[in-house]
Amino acid sequence: MKNDFDVIIIGGGATGLGCAVEAQSRGYKTLLLEARDYGSGTSSKSTKLVHGGIRYLANLDFALVKEGLEERHYFLQNAPHLAHRQSYLIPFHNFYESLQYHLGIWLYDFLAGKLKVGKSRFLSKHQALAEAPDMNPKRICGGGIYFDGQFDDTRMLITLLKTFEALGGIAHNYTPVVGFIEDQAKITGVKTQAGDVFQAKVIINATGIFTDQLTDLAEPGVVHHEVEPAQGTHLVFDKEIFDCKHALVIPKTVDGRILFVLPWHDKVLVGTTDVEMAHPDENPIPQHQEVDLILSTFSAYTKHPVTRADIRSQFAGQRPLVKPAHSQNSKKVSRKHEILETRNGLISIVGGKWTIYRRMGQDTIDYAVKQQKLAASVSDTKNHLLFGAGELCQAYPLSVYGAAYHDILAIQEAQNNFATLHPSLPYLQAEVIYQVQQEQAKTIEDVLARRTRALFLDAKAAIDAAPLVAKLMAAELKKDQAWVEQELQTFHAIAKTFLVVL
Repeated sequence: MKNDFDVIIIGGGATGLGCAVEAQSRGYKTLLLEARDYGSGTSSKSTKLVHGGIRYLANLDFALVKEGLEERHYFLQNAPHLAHRQSYLIPFHNFYESLQYHLGIWLYDFLAGKLKVGKSRFLSKHQALAEAPDMNPKRICGGGIYFDGQFDDTRMLITLLKTFEALGGIAHNYTPVVGFIEDQAKITGVKTQAGDVFQAKVIINATGIFTDQLTDLAEPGVVHHEVEPAQGTHLVFDKEIFDCKHALVIPKTVDGRILFVLPWHDKVLVGTTDVEMAHPDENPIPQHQEVDLILSTFSAYTKHPVTRADIRSQFAGQRPLVKPAHSQNSKKVSRKHEILETRNGLISIVGGKWTIYRRMGQDTIDYAVKQQKLAASVSDTKNHLLFGAGELCQAYPLSVYGAAYHDILAIQEAQNNFATLHPSLPYLQAEVIYQVQQEQAKTIEDVLARRTRALFLDAKAAIDAAPLVAKLMAAELKKDQAWVEQELQTFHAIAKTFLVVL
């Protein structure tokens, strides 16, 4: 029957689509259901790192770092149009730090082994300032350069969606799951808000920070507390603020966290690690104290201090950390991923990070096979090139489509429209039409926040471009003026949270 599947995955973020590609590539008939849009939660609001996690070396968590370094290799290999090698510069403040980071960088490269992506080197103060001329010379005595990766998170997510569909998988966004079907005390299916019922041998909960809510729905009367949300805030500036080919790693803020300063789509992205939150939030807003912390810390490392007026966009994301049931100590919250199963058979994959999305998918499907829920199979995703990887277009923004950029050029030619959405944005009007036709874009936010990165790069320009986007989408979706007005109202409410109040 058409509504019968081997695997149903609930959640269309990095983890869910990682599981979906893994399952479908092994030959299991797979359905993915996302309540909102793909990556609308955590997966669109990351720090854009492809990394092993050099900071985890301080906790002596060598296995976690090694896993990340291995997956970094497959990530960069399989999505060359979306991910690239990036150099990272760590400034040293004193002789003790110089020794500490010499050891850390050496160990990081050692753990990578033959999968190392670049040769690390160490710099004098003069050399470090030559590499990063906008850095405050009063802050450093030298530095070290090591290599990791960088990527565009939601473009990667859409590429995973296209890869999944090309393999024969079926995915629906804006399809919330509101209930489960049971047979003999085992979950055998799901109900959607639209009233559809889908059956499967295996049902996977990949809803990230909302994992507990779904397991509560699956097991009424049982209180689940497996996930703790942690919120990270990011600010975006013009490239001229800190014009450097290297990403800057500020190893310690006043409260002991790491700050990353990364070149990203001709802008500068500055972001922190996590602050634990009491409750998950579908649309988290940057906290004022976090914005102030980023501004003050970043300013200390630049020749020209930054202010709120310099911020082009701000955003916050919440990641799901695994919380041991026996621990009340937040410092023991795990950065690893874990697979859990309810008594009635709902499998949840929790924790982890973007870099290891593929491994999380592999481990989840391997678990289902081990539990004899699925026929035996072997993973082949380590060397599976993702959609569009066969041919590269060098110029952004068409580069993120890989070989599919030809389809956008064809739309331009057919409509004789070569214009952009806004003078301050690189995105083409033809991209919007392609995104509606081929990438399941259904709202203005889908286009300006995730299919393009306009809202994340320049919130004001994105707001200005919204009426044109609405017009282009309405023509493709056959929507009326009432839809356009409602969409603009909804988008403005979301977009204003990306604007900084001066």
